[in-house]
Amino acid sequence: MSKSLVVTGIAVMTFGAGYALAGGFGGPDSGDDASSALHIPVALQRAWFPPISDYDTGGQPLDDERFDGLLTHLDVALTAEETLADFGSEAHAHLDAFLRRLAVPNVTDEQRARIDAYLAALVERHPDHRSTIEQQQRMLAFFVGAGASAPPSSSMQWLAMEAFGADNGGELYRDAEVDRLLATLDVILSLPDVAADIEAESDLTFWYFSKSLQSGQLNQEQTARIGMYFDELEERHANAAEFLGRQRFIVENQTPGNVAPNIVGTDTEGVEFALEDYRGKIVVVVFSGQWCAPCREEYPYQRAMLDLFDEEDMVLLSVNSDAELKTVLDAKETEGLRYRTWWDGHSQPDAVLAATNGPIATAWGVRGWPMSYVLDEQGVIRYVNKFGGDLIAVADRLVKEKRSNAS
Repeated sequence: MSKSLVVTGIAVMTFGAGYALAGGFGGPDSGDDASSALHIPVALQRAWFPPISDYDTGGQPLDDERFDGLLTHLDVALTAEETLADFGSEAHAHLDAFLRRLAVPNVTDEQRARIDAYLAALVERHPDHRSTIEQQQRMLAFFVGAGASAPPSSSMQWLAMEAFGADNGGELYRDAEVDRLLATLDVILSLPDVAADIEAESDLTFWYFSKSLQSGQLNQEQTARIGMYFDELEERHANAAEFLGRQRFIVENQTPGNVAPNIVGTDTEGVEFALEDYRGKIVVVVFSGQWCAPCREEYPYQRAMLDLFDEEDMVLLSVNSDAELKTVLDAKETEGLRYRTWWDGHSQPDAVLAATNGPIATAWGVRGWPMSYVLDEQGVIRYVNKFGGDLIAVADRLVKEKRSNAS
Protein backbone atom coordinates (compact mmCIF):
# COMPACT_ATOMS: atom_id res chain seq x y z
CA MET A 1 0.00 0.00 0.00
CA SER A 2 1.56 3.30 -1.02
CA LYS A 3 -0.27 5.42 1.49
CA SER A 4 -0.55 4.07 5.01
CA LEU A 5 -3.22 6.45 6.20
CA VAL A 6 -5.63 8.95 4.71
CA VAL A 7 -6.73 10.72 7.86
CA THR A 8 -10.36 11.90 7.93
CA GLY A 9 -10.97 10.32 4.54
CA ILE A 10 -10.53 6.68 5.50
CA ALA A 11 -10.99 5.74 9.14
CA VAL A 12 -8.41 3.46 10.72
CA MET A 13 -9.95 1.97 13.83
CA THR A 14 -8.15 2.92 17.02
CA PHE A 15 -8.68 2.21 20.65
CA GLY A 16 -8.74 4.21 23.83
CA ALA A 17 -7.02 1.85 26.21
CA GLY A 18 -4.37 3.16 28.57
CA TYR A 19 -0.80 2.00 28.20
CA ALA A 20 1.09 0.15 30.83
CA LEU A 21 4.72 1.22 31.00
CA ALA A 22 5.75 4.72 32.07
CA GLY A 23 9.18 6.26 31.60
CA GLY A 24 10.59 9.77 31.67
CA PHE A 25 12.23 11.35 28.66
CA GLY A 26 14.15 14.53 28.09
CA GLY A 27 17.59 15.90 27.33
CA PRO A 28 20.16 17.11 29.84
CA ASP A 29 18.48 20.48 30.22
CA SER A 30 15.03 18.99 30.74
CA GLY A 31 13.20 19.94 33.90
CA ASP A 32 10.43 17.95 35.51
CA ASP A 33 7.86 19.96 33.59
CA ALA A 34 9.45 18.96 30.30
CA SER A 35 9.63 15.22 30.90
CA SER A 36 6.75 13.01 29.85
CA ALA A 37 5.52 9.50 30.53
CA LEU A 38 5.17 7.33 27.47
CA HIS A 39 2.90 4.37 28.12
CA ILE A 40 3.59 1.38 25.91
CA PRO A 41 1.81 -1.98 26.03
CA VAL A 42 4.07 -4.92 26.78
CA ALA A 43 2.53 -6.35 23.61
CA LEU A 44 4.53 -3.76 21.62
CA GLN A 45 7.73 -4.08 23.60
CA ARG A 46 8.52 -7.65 22.56
CA ALA A 47 8.56 -9.60 19.34
CA TRP A 48 5.63 -11.86 20.22
CA PHE A 49 5.00 -12.83 16.58
CA PRO A 50 7.23 -13.61 13.57
CA PRO A 51 7.74 -10.73 11.09
CA ILE A 52 4.85 -9.88 8.79
CA SER A 53 7.07 -10.73 5.83
CA ASP A 54 7.05 -14.38 6.94
CA TYR A 55 3.40 -14.55 5.89
CA ASP A 56 3.81 -13.21 2.37
CA THR A 57 2.69 -16.21 0.33
CA GLY A 58 2.67 -14.43 -3.02
CA GLY A 59 -1.10 -14.75 -3.24
CA GLN A 60 -1.13 -18.45 -2.39
CA PRO A 61 -3.13 -19.88 0.55
CA LEU A 62 -1.37 -19.89 3.90
CA ASP A 63 -0.11 -23.39 4.69
CA ASP A 64 -1.46 -25.06 7.81
CA GLU A 65 1.96 -25.23 9.47
CA ARG A 66 2.41 -21.47 9.46
CA PHE A 67 -1.22 -20.89 10.37
CA ASP A 68 -0.98 -23.28 13.33
CA GLY A 69 2.21 -21.58 14.44
CA LEU A 70 0.63 -18.12 14.24
CA LEU A 71 -2.42 -19.22 16.22
CA THR A 72 -0.08 -20.70 18.83
CA HIS A 73 1.82 -17.40 19.05
CA LEU A 74 -1.48 -15.61 19.63
CA ASP A 75 -2.50 -18.02 22.37
CA VAL A 76 0.86 -17.69 24.12
CA ALA A 77 0.59 -13.90 23.93
CA LEU A 78 -2.99 -13.77 25.22
CA THR A 79 -2.31 -16.11 28.13
CA ALA A 80 0.94 -14.48 29.22
CA GLU A 81 1.05 -13.09 32.75
CA GLU A 82 1.70 -9.58 31.46
CA THR A 83 -1.35 -9.74 29.21
CA LEU A 84 -3.67 -11.03 31.91
CA ALA A 85 -2.53 -8.22 34.23
CA ASP A 86 -4.05 -5.64 31.85
CA PHE A 87 -6.08 -7.63 29.36
CA GLY A 88 -8.03 -4.71 27.93
CA SER A 89 -4.90 -2.89 26.78
CA GLU A 90 -2.65 -5.81 25.94
CA ALA A 91 -5.15 -8.07 24.15
CA HIS A 92 -6.06 -5.36 21.66
CA ALA A 93 -2.43 -4.91 20.63
CA HIS A 94 -1.88 -8.68 20.31
CA LEU A 95 -5.02 -9.16 18.25
CA ASP A 96 -4.00 -6.20 16.10
CA ALA A 97 -0.63 -7.87 15.42
CA PHE A 98 -2.35 -11.18 14.61
CA LEU A 99 -4.77 -9.46 12.23
CA ARG A 100 -2.02 -7.68 10.33
CA ARG A 101 -0.17 -10.93 9.63
CA LEU A 102 -3.31 -12.61 8.32
CA ALA A 103 -4.13 -9.72 5.97
CA VAL A 104 -1.24 -10.59 3.65
CA PRO A 105 -1.84 -14.26 2.63
CA ASN A 106 -4.96 -15.99 1.38
CA VAL A 107 -6.71 -17.86 4.19
CA THR A 108 -8.77 -21.01 3.72
CA ASP A 109 -12.38 -21.30 4.89
CA GLU A 110 -11.29 -23.86 7.48
CA GLN A 111 -8.67 -21.46 8.85
CA ARG A 112 -11.23 -18.68 9.06
CA ALA A 113 -13.56 -20.98 10.97
CA ARG A 114 -10.77 -21.79 13.42
CA ILE A 115 -10.11 -18.09 14.00
CA ASP A 116 -13.80 -17.46 14.70
CA ALA A 117 -13.92 -20.41 17.09
CA TYR A 118 -10.82 -19.21 18.91
CA LEU A 119 -12.21 -15.69 19.36
CA ALA A 120 -15.60 -17.02 20.50
CA ALA A 121 -13.79 -19.05 23.16
CA LEU A 122 -11.78 -15.97 24.10
CA VAL A 123 -15.00 -14.06 24.76
CA GLU A 124 -16.12 -16.88 27.05
CA ARG A 125 -12.86 -16.66 29.01
CA HIS A 126 -12.94 -12.85 29.21
CA PRO A 127 -16.58 -11.75 29.15
CA ASP A 128 -15.69 -8.34 30.62
CA HIS A 129 -13.75 -7.61 27.44
CA ARG A 130 -16.36 -8.80 24.97
CA SER A 131 -16.50 -5.45 23.13
CA THR A 132 -12.71 -5.36 22.60
CA ILE A 133 -12.61 -8.92 21.26
CA GLU A 134 -15.70 -8.52 19.09
CA GLN A 135 -14.33 -5.28 17.64
CA GLN A 136 -11.22 -7.13 16.53
CA GLN A 137 -13.38 -10.00 15.26
CA ARG A 138 -15.17 -7.53 12.98
CA MET A 139 -11.82 -6.17 11.82
CA LEU A 140 -10.57 -9.70 11.16
CA ALA A 141 -13.62 -10.40 9.00
CA PHE A 142 -12.77 -7.28 6.98
CA PHE A 143 -8.98 -7.61 6.69
CA VAL A 144 -8.16 -11.34 6.76
CA GLY A 145 -7.02 -12.45 3.33
CA ALA A 146 -7.24 -8.92 1.91
CA GLY A 147 -3.84 -9.46 0.30
CA ALA A 148 -1.30 -6.92 -1.02
CA SER A 149 -0.13 -5.49 2.30
CA ALA A 150 -0.88 -5.41 6.00
CA PRO A 151 -3.23 -2.67 7.23
CA PRO A 152 -1.73 0.10 9.40
CA SER A 153 -1.28 -0.82 13.04
CA SER A 154 -4.12 0.69 15.05
CA SER A 155 -2.06 0.09 18.21
CA MET A 156 0.87 2.05 16.81
CA GLN A 157 -1.42 4.79 15.54
CA TRP A 158 -2.86 5.30 18.99
CA LEU A 159 0.60 5.26 20.57
CA ALA A 160 1.84 7.91 18.12
CA MET A 161 -1.24 10.06 18.75
CA GLU A 162 -0.64 9.83 22.50
CA ALA A 163 3.06 10.60 22.14
CA PHE A 164 2.87 13.50 19.68
CA GLY A 165 -0.70 14.76 19.89
CA ALA A 166 0.01 17.99 21.78
CA ASP A 167 -0.38 21.30 19.94
CA ASN A 168 2.29 23.90 20.71
CA GLY A 169 -0.03 26.72 19.69
CA GLY A 170 2.40 28.29 17.24
CA GLU A 171 4.87 29.13 20.01
CA LEU A 172 8.64 28.66 19.91
CA TYR A 173 9.64 25.22 21.13
CA ARG A 174 11.75 25.02 24.26
CA ASP A 175 14.92 22.96 23.96
CA ALA A 176 13.69 20.57 26.64
CA GLU A 177 10.52 19.87 24.68
CA VAL A 178 12.46 19.14 21.49
CA ASP A 179 14.65 16.76 23.50
CA ARG A 180 11.55 15.04 24.85
CA LEU A 181 10.01 14.65 21.39
CA LEU A 182 13.23 13.17 19.98
CA ALA A 183 13.64 10.79 22.92
CA THR A 184 10.01 9.68 22.56
CA LEU A 185 10.46 9.14 18.83
CA ASP A 186 13.56 7.06 19.48
CA VAL A 187 11.74 4.83 21.96
CA ILE A 188 8.95 4.13 19.47
CA LEU A 189 11.37 3.48 16.60
CA SER A 190 13.24 1.00 18.80
CA LEU A 191 10.18 -1.21 19.38
CA PRO A 192 10.81 -4.67 17.85
CA ASP A 193 8.23 -4.60 15.06
CA VAL A 194 9.21 -1.06 14.07
CA ALA A 195 12.96 -1.59 14.20
CA ALA A 196 12.59 -4.73 12.05
CA ASP A 197 11.02 -2.75 9.18
CA ILE A 198 11.13 0.96 9.91
CA GLU A 199 9.81 2.02 6.51
CA ALA A 200 6.69 -0.14 6.69
CA GLU A 201 5.97 0.33 10.39
CA SER A 202 6.79 3.95 11.26
CA ASP A 203 5.00 6.02 8.63
CA LEU A 204 2.22 6.98 11.05
CA THR A 205 4.69 7.72 13.82
CA PHE A 206 6.67 10.16 11.67
CA TRP A 207 3.45 11.76 10.46
CA TYR A 208 2.31 12.55 13.99
CA PHE A 209 5.85 13.63 14.94
CA SER A 210 5.99 16.11 12.06
CA LYS A 211 2.46 17.35 12.83
CA SER A 212 3.58 18.10 16.38
CA LEU A 213 6.59 20.05 15.14
CA GLN A 214 4.41 21.94 12.66
CA SER A 215 2.22 23.18 15.52
CA GLY A 216 5.10 25.31 16.86
CA GLN A 217 8.31 26.93 15.71
CA LEU A 218 11.86 25.56 15.81
CA ASN A 219 15.03 27.64 15.95
CA GLN A 220 18.04 26.80 13.78
CA GLU A 221 19.86 24.95 16.55
CA GLN A 222 16.83 22.77 17.26
CA THR A 223 16.40 21.98 13.57
CA ALA A 224 20.08 21.05 13.44
CA ARG A 225 19.69 18.72 16.44
CA ILE A 226 16.79 16.99 14.73
CA GLY A 227 18.93 16.69 11.60
CA MET A 228 21.69 15.04 13.64
CA TYR A 229 19.17 12.54 14.95
CA PHE A 230 18.14 11.70 11.39
CA ASP A 231 21.84 11.19 10.57
CA GLU A 232 21.96 8.55 13.32
CA LEU A 233 18.76 6.94 12.07
CA GLU A 234 20.13 6.70 8.54
CA GLU A 235 23.22 4.94 9.88
CA ARG A 236 21.09 2.46 11.84
CA HIS A 237 18.67 1.89 8.95
CA ALA A 238 20.76 2.31 5.81
CA ASN A 239 18.23 0.35 3.74
CA ALA A 240 15.56 2.96 4.55
CA ALA A 241 17.62 6.04 3.65
CA GLU A 242 15.16 7.26 1.00
CA PHE A 243 12.19 6.93 3.36
CA LEU A 244 14.03 8.70 6.19
CA GLY A 245 15.13 11.41 3.76
CA ARG A 246 11.48 12.18 3.02
CA GLN A 247 10.74 12.48 6.73
CA ARG A 248 13.75 14.77 7.21
CA PHE A 249 12.62 16.93 4.30
CA ILE A 250 9.30 17.63 6.01
CA VAL A 251 10.99 18.67 9.26
CA GLU A 252 13.61 20.82 7.56
CA ASN A 253 11.35 22.43 4.96
CA GLN A 254 7.70 22.29 6.00
CA THR A 255 7.67 23.48 9.58
CA PRO A 256 6.96 27.12 10.50
CA GLY A 257 9.95 29.39 9.94
CA ASN A 258 11.10 27.66 6.74
CA VAL A 259 10.58 28.84 3.16
CA ALA A 260 7.94 26.57 1.65
CA PRO A 261 9.10 24.22 -1.11
CA ASN A 262 7.99 25.44 -4.49
CA ILE A 263 4.99 23.78 -6.12
CA VAL A 264 4.89 23.51 -9.90
CA GLY A 265 1.91 21.87 -11.57
CA THR A 266 -1.06 22.43 -13.83
CA ASP A 267 -4.33 24.05 -12.86
CA THR A 268 -7.79 22.79 -13.75
CA GLU A 269 -7.50 24.48 -17.15
CA GLY A 270 -4.23 22.66 -17.90
CA VAL A 271 -2.07 25.77 -17.42
CA GLU A 272 1.19 25.34 -15.53
CA PHE A 273 1.84 27.66 -12.60
CA ALA A 274 4.09 27.80 -9.54
CA LEU A 275 3.73 28.71 -5.89
CA GLU A 276 6.66 31.09 -6.22
CA ASP A 277 4.61 33.14 -8.71
CA TYR A 278 2.76 34.58 -5.71
CA ARG A 279 5.70 35.92 -3.71
CA GLY A 280 4.91 39.30 -2.22
CA LYS A 281 1.42 38.15 -1.14
CA ILE A 282 0.13 36.22 1.83
CA VAL A 283 -0.60 32.75 0.45
CA VAL A 284 -2.89 30.11 1.91
CA VAL A 285 -2.33 26.64 0.43
CA VAL A 286 -5.05 24.07 1.16
CA PHE A 287 -4.80 20.36 0.32
CA SER A 288 -8.36 19.29 -0.33
CA GLY A 289 -10.71 16.98 -2.24
CA GLN A 290 -14.42 16.64 -2.89
CA TRP A 291 -14.21 13.03 -1.61
CA CYS A 292 -13.26 14.32 1.86
CA ALA A 293 -16.19 15.47 4.05
CA PRO A 294 -14.05 17.66 6.40
CA CYS A 295 -12.60 19.31 3.28
CA ARG A 296 -16.08 20.22 2.08
CA GLU A 297 -16.86 21.72 5.49
CA GLU A 298 -14.11 24.28 4.82
CA TYR A 299 -15.75 25.65 1.66
CA PRO A 300 -17.83 28.37 3.42
CA TYR A 301 -14.72 29.70 5.16
CA GLN A 302 -12.80 29.67 1.90
CA ARG A 303 -15.55 31.65 0.17
CA ALA A 304 -15.46 34.10 3.07
CA MET A 305 -11.71 34.56 2.65
CA LEU A 306 -12.17 35.37 -1.02
CA ASP A 307 -14.69 38.06 -0.06
CA LEU A 308 -12.79 39.46 2.94
CA PHE A 309 -9.31 39.89 1.50
CA ASP A 310 -8.03 41.92 -1.40
CA GLU A 311 -6.30 39.61 -3.87
CA GLU A 312 -3.38 42.06 -3.94
CA ASP A 313 -2.76 41.16 -0.28
CA MET A 314 -3.82 37.52 0.03
CA VAL A 315 -4.30 34.62 -2.37
CA LEU A 316 -5.91 31.26 -1.67
CA LEU A 317 -4.63 28.25 -3.63
CA SER A 318 -5.63 24.61 -3.39
CA VAL A 319 -4.12 21.24 -4.25
CA ASN A 320 -6.96 18.92 -5.22
CA SER A 321 -6.70 15.13 -4.83
CA ASP A 322 -9.88 14.00 -6.60
CA ALA A 323 -9.28 11.21 -9.11
CA GLU A 324 -11.34 12.79 -11.89
CA LEU A 325 -10.90 16.32 -13.24
CA LYS A 326 -14.65 16.62 -13.84
CA THR A 327 -15.25 16.16 -10.09
CA VAL A 328 -12.96 19.10 -9.40
CA LEU A 329 -14.53 21.35 -12.03
CA ASP A 330 -18.09 20.56 -10.92
CA ALA A 331 -17.27 21.24 -7.27
CA LYS A 332 -15.58 24.55 -8.03
CA GLU A 333 -18.61 25.70 -10.01
CA THR A 334 -21.36 24.53 -7.65
CA GLU A 335 -19.53 25.61 -4.48
CA GLY A 336 -18.32 28.96 -5.81
CA LEU A 337 -14.64 28.17 -5.25
CA ARG A 338 -13.02 30.90 -7.30
CA TYR A 339 -9.44 30.24 -6.25
CA ARG A 340 -6.81 28.64 -8.47
CA THR A 341 -6.28 24.90 -8.03
CA TRP A 342 -3.51 22.46 -8.85
CA TRP A 343 -5.12 19.17 -9.87
CA ASP A 344 -3.05 16.43 -8.25
CA GLY A 345 -5.32 13.40 -8.77
CA HIS A 346 -4.51 12.61 -12.40
CA SER A 347 -7.24 10.00 -13.00
CA GLN A 348 -5.55 7.31 -10.96
CA PRO A 349 -7.48 4.03 -10.69
CA ASP A 350 -8.11 3.99 -6.93
CA ALA A 351 -10.53 6.84 -6.29
CA VAL A 352 -9.03 7.76 -2.92
CA LEU A 353 -5.76 6.05 -2.03
CA ALA A 354 -4.10 6.36 -5.43
CA ALA A 355 -5.39 9.86 -6.12
CA THR A 356 -4.00 11.12 -2.81
CA ASN A 357 -0.61 9.87 -3.95
CA GLY A 358 -0.32 12.70 -6.49
CA PRO A 359 3.13 14.20 -7.04
CA ILE A 360 2.45 17.38 -5.05
CA ALA A 361 0.89 15.66 -2.03
CA THR A 362 3.68 13.07 -2.08
CA ALA A 363 6.42 15.70 -2.26
CA TRP A 364 4.84 17.58 0.65
CA GLY A 365 4.36 14.40 2.69
CA VAL A 366 0.62 14.97 3.11
CA ARG A 367 -1.03 12.14 5.04
CA GLY A 368 -4.22 13.87 6.16
CA TRP A 369 -6.93 15.84 4.40
CA PRO A 370 -7.63 18.69 4.68
CA MET A 371 -4.21 20.23 5.29
CA SER A 372 -3.33 23.92 5.20
CA TYR A 373 -0.20 26.06 5.09
CA VAL A 374 -0.15 29.85 5.54
CA LEU A 375 2.84 31.66 4.00
CA ASP A 376 3.99 35.23 4.46
CA GLU A 377 5.03 37.49 1.60
CA GLN A 378 8.57 36.01 1.59
CA GLY A 379 7.17 32.51 1.16
CA VAL A 380 7.99 31.52 4.74
CA ILE A 381 5.59 29.06 6.38
CA ARG A 382 4.03 30.79 9.38
CA TYR A 383 1.14 28.45 10.26
CA VAL A 384 0.21 24.86 9.50
CA ASN A 385 -3.11 23.07 9.87
CA LYS A 386 -5.33 26.04 10.64
CA PHE A 387 -8.97 25.72 9.62
CA GLY A 388 -12.30 27.51 9.76
CA GLY A 389 -12.29 30.79 11.66
CA ASP A 390 -8.74 30.17 12.90
CA LEU A 391 -7.49 30.10 9.33
CA ILE A 392 -9.21 33.40 8.55
CA ALA A 393 -7.80 34.93 11.74
CA VAL A 394 -4.16 34.03 11.03
CA ALA A 395 -4.47 35.13 7.41
CA ASP A 396 -5.85 38.48 8.62
CA ARG A 397 -2.97 38.77 11.09
CA LEU A 398 -0.39 38.29 8.34
CA VAL A 399 -2.18 40.69 5.96
CA LYS A 400 -2.09 43.40 8.65
CA GLU A 401 1.58 42.60 9.33
CA LYS A 402 2.33 42.87 5.60
CA ARG A 403 0.63 46.26 5.35
CA SER A 404 2.43 47.46 8.46
CA ASN A 405 5.79 46.44 7.02
CA ALA A 406 4.98 48.26 3.79
CA SER A 407 4.06 51.54 5.49
